[in-house]
Amino acid sequence: MRGDDASICTAFPLWTIRLGALIMIVGAGSVPAAAQDFLVSQIAINFANDPLIFSGMFAAMAVFFWAYFVIRKLTREEQAAEKRARELEAALNESEAILTAEPTILVIWHGRDGQPTRIAGDMKGVVKIPADKAALLDLPSWLDPESAEALNQAVSVMRDQGAPFNIGIRTAEGELLEADGRTAGGFTTLRLRPLAGERRQVTEFAYDARRLGKQVERLSAVLDAAPFPIWLKDMSGETIWVNDNYIKAVEAKDVDAVITGKIEIVDDTKIEVPQGGKATSLRGRTHAVIAGTKCALDVHEIKLADGSARFAIDVTAIENARKELRRHIQAHASTLDKLDTAIAIFGPDQRLRFHNSAYAELWGLDPDWLALGPSDGEILDRLRELRRLPEQANFRDWKAKQLQAYATLETRESWWYLPDGRSLRVICEQHPFGGTTYLYENVTKEIQLESRYNELIGVQRETLDNLHEGVALFGTDGRLKLHNPAFARFWALDPIFLDRQPHIDPVIDECRKLLADDIVWDELKYGMTSLDTGRKPLKGRLNRPDGLALEYAFVPLPDGNMLLTYVDVTDSSRIENALRERAEALEAADRLKTGFMSNVSYELRTPLTNILGFAESLSLGIAGELKPKQQEYLRDIQDSSQDLLVIIDAILDLTTIDAGAMELKLVEIDVVGIMQESGEALGQWITKRDLTLNIEVAEDASRFVGDSKRVLQILHNLLANAIGFSSEGGIIRMGAARDGDDIQLWVADTGRGIDPEFQKRVFDRFQSKPMPGGHRGPGLGLAIVKSFVELHGGRVTLRSQVNKGTTVICRFPMRGPHAQDRGSLQEHRRGSVAA
Repeated sequence: MRGDDASICTAFPLWTIRLGALIMIVGAGSVPAAAQDFLVSQIAINFANDPLIFSGMFAAMAVFFWAYFVIRKLTREEQAAEKRARELEAALNESEAILTAEPTILVIWHGRDGQPTRIAGDMKGVVKIPADKAALLDLPSWLDPESAEALNQAVSVMRDQGAPFNIGIRTAEGELLEADGRTAGGFTTLRLRPLAGERRQVTEFAYDARRLGKQVERLSAVLDAAPFPIWLKDMSGETIWVNDNYIKAVEAKDVDAVITGKIEIVDDTKIEVPQGGKATSLRGRTHAVIAGTKCALDVHEIKLADGSARFAIDVTAIENARKELRRHIQAHASTLDKLDTAIAIFGPDQRLRFHNSAYAELWGLDPDWLALGPSDGEILDRLRELRRLPEQANFRDWKAKQLQAYATLETRESWWYLPDGRSLRVICEQHPFGGTTYLYENVTKEIQLESRYNELIGVQRETLDNLHEGVALFGTDGRLKLHNPAFARFWALDPIFLDRQPHIDPVIDECRKLLADDIVWDELKYGMTSLDTGRKPLKGRLNRPDGLALEYAFVPLPDGNMLLTYVDVTDSSRIENALRERAEALEAADRLKTGFMSNVSYELRTPLTNILGFAESLSLGIAGELKPKQQEYLRDIQDSSQDLLVIIDAILDLTTIDAGAMELKLVEIDVVGIMQESGEALGQWITKRDLTLNIEVAEDASRFVGDSKRVLQILHNLLANAIGFSSEGGIIRMGAARDGDDIQLWVADTGRGIDPEFQKRVFDRFQSKPMPGGHRGPGLGLAIVKSFVELHGGRVTLRSQVNKGTTVICRFPMRGPHAQDRGSLQEHRRGSVAA
């Protein structure tokens, strides 16, 4: 940089500062002229030394003049503003002077702010109000409640809606103030000031009018809310006002409709005026229809200066209650009259007010005389004359003592023993309405019954004490209530311990010493102490280690108690064991017999077969021709051998069935064919006895499932019996019919029948009752039939009448027996044989 430039740069700030100072001084106009001349000479020297400074000076001058005019303008505005402020301050001071010239408080709100922006003025020395701002705004703290409520409501309406107001308010001290509210622009003001003179009087009238108006409103609201009709009448008797309940009762539109229509809720001519009594507002009772229901109304009337006020109370419920009470009293009197207990009610005047028929009957008094209401003393005198009172050494004192019941509140109970032997329980107590009530209960029978009961209890006690069975009675609380000596003897219990009525727990603990069986004692304890209402009796036997056998029975009684009995069955138990051993021996013997018979039958069948074979060979002439007598003997040998073979086969079959080894070979059986086969096998016997065999088979019973061999054996045995017990020339019927899922095969004859007493044993083994000169068998035929039918899952029935014939019906399942049924039948058969 050049030296000239540097000098300019260093000099420029200096003259610039001087120029600026000059401008400020000139603009301010408060600097001495010598100072201004000095600043101007210094600036001129700078301009002469350097042309650039002159240029800057020119620009600065332009700025100077602009700044000068701006500053001059601002100065004039500031001076005007200061003048306006002085004027406003003077006006404000004047306003405050005017405001404080009289006792006034001004509250100012701006906009809708909750708190006022300013509170001015005071009432010191005039009215006592809070000086604190917060206390002043708490209106209920220094105004009476009604004024505080009215002012709060007026201020709220004014600030919300802009409605001005001017009302009178009263402080808690009783001073009357004027409250004036106004709105202007965005401001809301409230002025409070005391009143005096005529203005105070007018405001007091307005305040009282407002207060009375509110009271009227409240009173009207109360009367309208009253649950009964209320109406006002003028001096001429015309209705001038009614409440809402009255309007609803007469079903009118509004008050005007009631007044203009002259709608009356009650008819004055039908009001029943009460007779006598104290002077009250009650005018009388009448009945009216309200909302479609007939109601009883008590009409009350209050006289006013310019008319009267009336209201009607609905007493329908009371009237109905009185009628109901009257009916109850009559019903109670009727009920008491039907009681066996004599009842007499005396009033406070000691005269008879009520008695039932049992009272007159008990004492034998004239009902007409009792209807006159004699006094209690007169009745006692009459009963003494009739000798129907207990004998007394001093009757006067006794009577006075009896009449003291009217002067005491305590219930008194006594016993009277009459000369005729009757015993009375007399209860005397105060009546709720005054007077006395007597109850005479004839307990003669009860005393006699109690005496007999005590006698029976004594007899029962002696009976229990002399029983061989042990008896113990436990109550609902689990404690021993009753026992006999046998119970203590069985369990070696101390009688003194039992007399203390111990609980079941210690009793069981003592009994455990002789029998330590927890299961038995726990079950017994649960049965006695359980709360289950469905407790059931228990029975069992206890075998003690000392050899004593006891049978016990645990029986719940209807009253909740539990009866426990023990019976010593030691001897009978021994006999029972002996009988059981004998039965087991008999079963073993029966099994031995069955085995023996089976073995013997098999051993006899072999030589018998040889005999039949040799006899048949001889009859064929293998050993030579036989003479007629020899042939007759040979036929007898064959017949007897054949009968013996049938018996042996039957025994073998029964033995096989008893052993459970009989197996059925089930096939579909042709009923007609098997019946014909059975008839052909016995054809010669039918022909020999000149009998007729008829076979009757229904269409739906032509086939069923079974063992054909055993069914043929069944029919053979039944047909053989029918042939053997039929008279010559008789008819035998054999048939089949279906019955549901079963088929019935039956054989019927017209022979002599079976005696009723023998019919019960006809299916037992070896039971035979031959006809004289007729058929005789071993008694196994029907037993075989019964066994085979039951093996098929069926059953056999017999119908027989003497000299009319016998019918045996065998019922078989159509689809054959089930394996399970056969097994159970075999088990049943084995059990029955063993028994």
